[in-house]
Amino acid sequence: MTRTPLAAVRFEAEDIDTLLAAIAAELAEAGWRLAGVIQSRGETDGDCDCAAMNLTSLATSEVFCISQNLGRDSEGCRLHLGELAKCAKALEADLAQTPDLLVLSRFGRGEIEGGGFRDLIAHALAAGIPVLTGLHQNNTEAWAAFCGEFGCDLPFAKDAALDWARA
Repeated sequence: MTRTPLAAVRFEAEDIDTLLAAIAAELAEAGWRLAGVIQSRGETDGDCDCAAMNLTSLATSEVFCISQNLGRDSEGCRLHLGELAKCAKALEADLAQTPDLLVLSRFGRGEIEGGGFRDLIAHALAAGIPVLTGLHQNNTEAWAAFCGEFGCDLPFAKDAALDWARA
């Protein structure tokens, strides 16, 4: 298989966070140097029934809370774009260590709107570092427009992502 420098594991209702964490753990155990973040859910806030969205750095274990409490009756997106940008800036330093792979929890709203990890992905590719991310089915058109021929979609399967990484 010819590997593109960008790959996205498609998901809809599946637990992409657990899958990406398992992939990262297996590669790290095999000696791969990884950069990037895995998303997890934190505590719920008393004002809101939603759990916090946290990103944990694979390189430093630093945790970034990228959600904001908009109140119990909010129907808008809770993503805190400023905190996501802060996380992306911190990850830039990890790229200087020339990891074998950059793993990002999602290609989502931040990236679709021109921010998020978009510049980080470009910097990784310019440095020859491949990128693996999660892709919700709702974002496939934006992903295709972003990556063009440099990206591919992978099924929700650990072995498929590991085969892509090792190719």
